[in-house]
Amino acid sequence: MSISYDIERLLSYAAINLLMDEADKVYVRNVLMQKIGLTEWENSEVDEDELETVTLDELLDPLYAYAEKNGCASDRKKFVAAVMDIVSLRPGEMKDMFESLSAHPAKALEWAFDYAVKNGYAVSGFRRWENKGDKNIDVVFADCGQVSSSKYPQCDRCISCEGYGENANARFINLDIGDGSWYYKAAAKAYYGDMGEVVSSHEPLVMNEETLNAMFDFVEFAPSYYACALDGGSHKHFKCGTRLLPAHKSADVRKLKNADYPYIGITQTDWYLNMLRLSCTNRAKLVEFASNVIKKHGKTLVSVRKVANKFVVEIILISDKQPKADRKVFVGGSVGAFDMLGVFRIDDKMEESLEAIKGILTKDVKYSQTALGKAENYAKMVASLVKETGDAKLGDVEAALDIKEETKKNFVACLTDVRAYDDKTIEELYKQLQLQ
Repeated sequence: MSISYDIERLLSYAAINLLMDEADKVYVRNVLMQKIGLTEWENSEVDEDELETVTLDELLDPLYAYAEKNGCASDRKKFVAAVMDIVSLRPGEMKDMFESLSAHPAKALEWAFDYAVKNGYAVSGFRRWENKGDKNIDVVFADCGQVSSSKYPQCDRCISCEGYGENANARFINLDIGDGSWYYKAAAKAYYGDMGEVVSSHEPLVMNEETLNAMFDFVEFAPSYYACALDGGSHKHFKCGTRLLPAHKSADVRKLKNADYPYIGITQTDWYLNMLRLSCTNRAKLVEFASNVIKKHGKTLVSVRKVANKFVVEIILISDKQPKADRKVFVGGSVGAFDMLGVFRIDDKMEESLEAIKGILTKDVKYSQTALGKAENYAKMVASLVKETGDAKLGDVEAALDIKEETKKNFVACLTDVRAYDDKTIEELYKQLQLQ
């Protein structure tokens, strides 16, 4: 097939999946031809049924190869983003479509996320170790990728990245929440199939009444979604999605009350970290009380949801502690927001290390310090597994299961390491908050 046919396939894909107008077809085709250095066009027919199963890589690989050969491309990621930007709706058209669906906010957000997947910006459907129990953690195999070294834009969360470089196909949609400066965008790495980010300015997020009210505005706009944010960081933003995370599903284990807010349900939860769950129909009073808790404690991770007619706020109390030195490798040296909520990421580098450990357990590789190779930072974990299995030669499946359980055990230990309070000090905090 000719390169003209490959462009025609992409145009058909864009018409079917990205709402490209038929009136724009010749214009978009010519822009793509110039992008890859094509100077002659051959008409061809495309089997649209075949496009139902085609992947974006299959559509774009021939175009990148041709452009690279003609000296028109040298960075595949930027090329793909630029090409998909060409065939996608403009931001204003996205806004119009979103507003046309705004009578059903969940559908509008679902559409925006689905569009981001189809235009190649958002990646979802990651392989995972499924969560089997309310208090169990979830483990996702999702490499974080390379961070752009470009001085502009400041980061891929800023709206200034829209249409630029590796984020050329990113689309931001302004939301009528908070002070009006908040935008929705699909998460580039969507651990769950509907994960998004609601973003504002390039400054640290301060968990105060203003931020809480923006999060409450969002869950009132889209009641089936949660909003969660970690105090601090480099950017004012919060995550959102509909699929509850492990921490959300943790059970209540102790009822508490505050005399000044008798109508607010307050419970201590059965979670690895110190987490309070607040619930109430009165938004203003809930924001007020949650703000008091945050001011008393300091750094927190906060989640806001709406369940039936009640708002539910979960507050994880964060300490300055970090995982012990022999566990830092599992979380890159610190525990992040999704780790605290029970979702851990295994990137490509860690997966290679786990594969090396499997070789030791199956006796394909003789166990020694030098034999660890890529798994050298996991020496303690390997020692524990080897001691447990003894001289037994495990099969691939059994070795993989043992590694899975040991890895999850270490992830849980990371959360235990950074728990803000022991039983005695948590009681002291409760007294400060006038909880009993």
